[in-house]
Amino acid sequence: MNVLMLAPHPFYQARGTPIAVDLVLRVLSRHGEVVDVVTFAEGEDIYYTNVKIYRIPSFRFTRNIRPGFSGKKLISDLFVFRKALQLARTGRYDLIHAGEEAVFMALFIKKVFGIPYVYDMDSSLVGQMIDKYPGLRFCKSVLRACEGAAIKNAEAVIPVCRALATEVQRYSPSKKVVVIPDISLLNQSR
Repeated sequence: MNVLMLAPHPFYQARGTPIAVDLVLRVLSRHGEVVDVVTFAEGEDIYYTNVKIYRIPSFRFTRNIRPGFSGKKLISDLFVFRKALQLARTGRYDLIHAGEEAVFMALFIKKVFGIPYVYDMDSSLVGQMIDKYPGLRFCKSVLRACEGAAIKNAEAVIPVCRALATEVQRYSPSKKVVVIPDISLLNQSR
């Protein structure tokens, strides 16, 4: 299987989502899947069998990207989306694996190129945005509609906990959901 993975964050860094992406890539690589990863410019280079990492350009004003929404992340996301579109246009992918806000990129690519996607759901984007920016409450229904569309159009959703799985089922009761809980990595080494 040829997979396009959209990883909208610095990769690899020893923190939450990049650790989860590393684990997914290890499994896919071990199973012989061919994966192209589109990610931010920052991060440690890691090599896997059958995996090619595409980094977006590095700019001085987009360095040191922290977790969560920011202007730096938004600019970087535009470059991730651009590269993802270039790669999707080749027609060689069977599936997109999208995490975080990249699910909306995957939704667009599915509508344009017909490539199905799975949504690796680490949190509710709506909840995250409103918690960080309470002023966005006025557009909560629009944000929920966007998140719902991303969930409904995914082939499957992979939340990290039962509470998120319940949220997914509210949007789409028949959606295939596979909960893969976060695991402790305290006793593991790279």
